[in-house]
Amino acid sequence: MVVIAYEGKSDGEFFNDLLNEYHLPNNEVRYYEFEGKDNLFNIAHSNYDEIESDIKKIEKILLVVDADNKEDQNPNRGFEASQKKLIEIIDDLEFDIEIDYYIMCDEKKEGNLESFLLSVLDDKQKECIETFKSCYKYNLTDKWAYNTFYKQKKHPFDFNHKNFNLLKQKLQSLFN
Repeated sequence: MVVIAYEGKSDGEFFNDLLNEYHLPNNEVRYYEFEGKDNLFNIAHSNYDEIESDIKKIEKILLVVDADNKEDQNPNRGFEASQKKLIEIIDDLEFDIEIDYYIMCDEKKEGNLESFLLSVLDDKQKECIETFKSCYKYNLTDKWAYNTFYKQKKHPFDFNHKNFNLLKQKLQSLFN
């Protein structure tokens, strides 16, 4: 059995779809939703206790968080800060199994799952979204754009896009 631990509900749905797309055995995965990035960074979270109690059955763990925006006041936001905290958590957990991580972001190493998904759209779709966002009165997030234009399409994304390569490698490694 392997573990994929992530921030929120939409992440779990995404990983289930992605494992199916890559023909990876999702029946060998135990998902842990932490209900937020800060909870995943909390070594005292009850999910870690549960994982530890089953550690003999677990072969590998993949921790997944959003990069978010480095301008956010929370010190654990931004790609580098998230990476630093993930490395710290992995070390602090002291589990005697392989633990890896993945940070969801766009090409600029910012954002979240939705930013990552929007980053694989073709140039014409990206241009349409940017044009709409630029003429709209309010600041629109990637999460808003994804939920408005793409959520109901059940991932109309090219899972073989180069932006998926690292994540695909990490998922395949999880099962090897």
